[in-house]
Amino acid sequence: MKIDHIEIHPVSIPLNHPYKDANRIETHSRDVVVKLTESGGASGWGAGSPRSFPTGETQASAMKILQENLVPLLKGKNPFDMEVIHEEMNAAIPFHYAPKSAVDCALHDLQGRMLGQPVYNLLGGKVRDEMPSFDILPLEPPEKTAEIAAAAKAAGTTAFKVKMNRDIRQSVTRVREVRRAVGDETMIVVDANTTWTPKLAVSVCAMIEEYEVTMVEQPVPGHDLEGMEFITRNTRVRIGADESMRPDYMAELMRRRAADVVNIKVNREGGLLPCKKAAALAELHGIEGLCGSVIQGALIDAAAAHLFASTPAIVYNESGKAPAWHQNDIATGLRVENGMVKVPEGPGLGVEVDEKAIRHFFPQD
Repeated sequence: MKIDHIEIHPVSIPLNHPYKDANRIETHSRDVVVKLTESGGASGWGAGSPRSFPTGETQASAMKILQENLVPLLKGKNPFDMEVIHEEMNAAIPFHYAPKSAVDCALHDLQGRMLGQPVYNLLGGKVRDEMPSFDILPLEPPEKTAEIAAAAKAAGTTAFKVKMNRDIRQSVTRVREVRRAVGDETMIVVDANTTWTPKLAVSVCAMIEEYEVTMVEQPVPGHDLEGMEFITRNTRVRIGADESMRPDYMAELMRRRAADVVNIKVNREGGLLPCKKAAALAELHGIEGLCGSVIQGALIDAAAAHLFASTPAIVYNESGKAPAWHQNDIATGLRVENGMVKVPEGPGLGVEVDEKAIRHFFPQD
């Protein structure tokens, strides 16, 4: 029972519409995919989505890290030796969590397929069957953003993230128009993507409080834990930490109680095993968790669904966007019904990977 064959692939999957926030515009999910095959013939798949903002990772750098640093240490390993493999990956090279996430998710998928069990059973068992569908609204003029939100709600989406920036007048108008478009029962999260100062954040939180936003995410740069603490102590709106939830920041963030909610991302924390540890840390500090995502394919969304299903401390969801954001994907089996993302029930991650689609979505640029 040893890993004896490893494949890695870059994929670039077109989005149905461009994604725009305060820092960038995206037209594709640019993932790296790992396939692990063990000596008995079973295979497992995983993926990571490198982000130039905020982690400085790119698809090219993630492929290089996999080829030079991670793949060589996987050959011959027992796929159940998760702690050892994570220790060795971190010793081989620090940071670079997206390619490590791809390896971790492939290991979990492989374990589940070998045992005939869904991954959520490997993570502690299922505490919920589904999670509310979620959409991120691009940074567009308020009227257009509201139109996108209304169309998504009509299709069943029940929660939204509204992007904001330093154009405060237009940003507040965007939140107001989205609230009008989706009604009072829909969850709205606001995300400044690190572009505010602490005092500006406190002011804006007061401006949008009447629109009943569930939380304001990452108003200041990720390293500014003191600023996050100041905002959290001086607003009535919940404050969420995203870029401040880097693995090397999160312990101090939670010690300070510098956020009310922490965004736990399979892609950024380095896989499902580190995510479970991050969620346990949040639970110990009485901080709520959010199952986060980036612009990513269904293979990563499926891993996030298993994390959400098995982790009571994670009470909010922003994953499961892939079926709505991609007309085609490399993985099938992740379903959204009546506004709810269904946790896959098959062995492993519960989705099937189309290897022809991997070749079709090979990056052209």
